[in-house]
Amino acid sequence: MPPQKPPSIWSLAWPTTLSNLLLASIGLVQIVLAAGFGNDVASAMAVSQRVFFVLQATLFGLATGASALVARNIGANDHLKAGQATQSAMLLGFMISVLMGGLCYLLAPTITSWFDLEGNAQELAIILIRWVCIFNPIYSLNIVLTTTMRATGDGLNPLMLAFISGVGNGLGCYALSHGSFGLPNLGPEGLAIGGIIGSLLALVIYGSYWRLGKLKLPYPNISQLKVKTNKLLRIGIPSAIEQSLMQVGFLVYMMAIAQYGNQVLAAYGLGLNILTLIIFVSLGFSASSAVIVGQYMGRKQPELAMEYGWRGWRMCLAFMVVSAIIFVVFGAHMARAITDDSQVQYYVELFLMIVAVAMPLIATDFAIGGAIRGAGETKYPLKISFFSLFLVRFILPFVFLELNMAVHWMFCLTALDFGIKAIFLALYFRAGHWQKKEI
Repeated sequence: MPPQKPPSIWSLAWPTTLSNLLLASIGLVQIVLAAGFGNDVASAMAVSQRVFFVLQATLFGLATGASALVARNIGANDHLKAGQATQSAMLLGFMISVLMGGLCYLLAPTITSWFDLEGNAQELAIILIRWVCIFNPIYSLNIVLTTTMRATGDGLNPLMLAFISGVGNGLGCYALSHGSFGLPNLGPEGLAIGGIIGSLLALVIYGSYWRLGKLKLPYPNISQLKVKTNKLLRIGIPSAIEQSLMQVGFLVYMMAIAQYGNQVLAAYGLGLNILTLIIFVSLGFSASSAVIVGQYMGRKQPELAMEYGWRGWRMCLAFMVVSAIIFVVFGAHMARAITDDSQVQYYVELFLMIVAVAMPLIATDFAIGGAIRGAGETKYPLKISFFSLFLVRFILPFVFLELNMAVHWMFCLTALDFGIKAIFLALYFRAGHWQKKEI
């Protein structure tokens, strides 16, 4: 069978974007429902969500490595190796998620103590974090399967998986936190427990489809786990470290934000979830660029890989500029729609105004960074992220606190972080060193 031409950016970007929005909406549903229980619950939920992203970061890095391998093999018309890479990534991801989830479960009281939460927020945060740890393996398997399916050029099945997960998790959160549909009323704790229902159902359905040979991605009868795992680790470890550092950096940054009080922390959690919806759209273009660049590299066409990388960036940039305008014009309306607390509304609007300026930088970071990683080059993005995170997330927040600087300066660090990464990644991509990467 001759190799298929890689898909267009848009044909892969729109289902990926919808998938990301569906998955991101769960976090927004949780934080909005949590806000209805009061600022203490919203603060606890914001902390547990940040810990969730830390746990998932390593898996996203692993999935990035798996995606690069699958895309290269699909481009080279070697579907068996693509299936083997997926199988290795699923097994490795499950093992890592169990270990990390277990460690985080034990350390939950220590982690929450870092945030100086007020009232009942700390005790509730421990409970919510521990539920996230228990469910971590299920989330990890979904991440790997979704990412590798997409790397074959299949955008629709990952979209359906996200739809099942998103709708099921959203309904589960509401039902178990309010006692709807005949289910028990678990209050704030139900927000965490209900958030796994759709993910579990989606995993069962699509895991069965893969095993029965109903996906583009073949289920391998010959595993070669050792060989594929070694390749996966070589590509995936730098990306996993990068993603983990990013989430740890965000966690440290949130610790600094928490020093301004529960209202600011709750506002940051709410504003971050709105921003996450936009970022997940940007990630749609990032994932599309990564897949297409990887497939063209597999076809030994690095010039086309470069061309499609820039094309993905231009499309992402256009969307992010529109999003920035929306934040500026409707930021106050968004804030009033998600919380009744006037002070929290003020800080949410302030956060959205500041990140609006960073939208073009976010587009460059994600779209160009995704293209570089899709080629299998994961070490350079790690170096840039390490530098940016160390400066912007680990040092400057506490310098600002020591100088008693206003919270809007703290919010400005988000723009600085994306700006540093955007400049260095764009220069590296233009230089073309990644085109020589062998995997």
